[in-house]
Amino acid sequence: MAMSRVVRSTVLVALLTVTALGMTITAAGAQEHIQPNQHFMGLVNGSNAPVVVYTACPGPAAGQTGPVVSGQTLSVAHVASGNGYTGLFSQVYAWFDQDSSATKPDMVKFTEYGVAQPIPSAVRVPCSGTGQVTFSSCPYLAPCAAGFIPDEVTVKFVDIAA
Repeated sequence: MAMSRVVRSTVLVALLTVTALGMTITAAGAQEHIQPNQHFMGLVNGSNAPVVVYTACPGPAAGQTGPVVSGQTLSVAHVASGNGYTGLFSQVYAWFDQDSSATKPDMVKFTEYGVAQPIPSAVRVPCSGTGQVTFSSCPYLAPCAAGFIPDEVTVKFVDIAA
């Protein structure tokens, strides 16, 4: 009985201290809305280092394009400084520069940091070799206001069907 009072008192003191110091406690992994004038980093399969993107191309891979294997993701992280900068905008778009699925790449739009989205199934990329994913607050080839800076993530395409 006395122990439970001690525990309750300790918890109450900790909560009052947090409140008095003006601190806030947020759940781990809580999403944050993308805002203007923020630095960001693009992530492919959770990484911004040279990343492997798996493709599934029947036949010889050299010179061919094919689909990206499902289950792979794109996301955006908020960082204190870095290559990506939103400028005046409050969203980030991502696309594979080598996407041959249409006249313009199939884009993914992000309005929150930390929310992974699947790579669109319509994307067609080289079956093997290297490429890049562009993360930009300005959509592909759109006339945009000055100030935004894209972030580019280098990828290596690996054909699992070969």
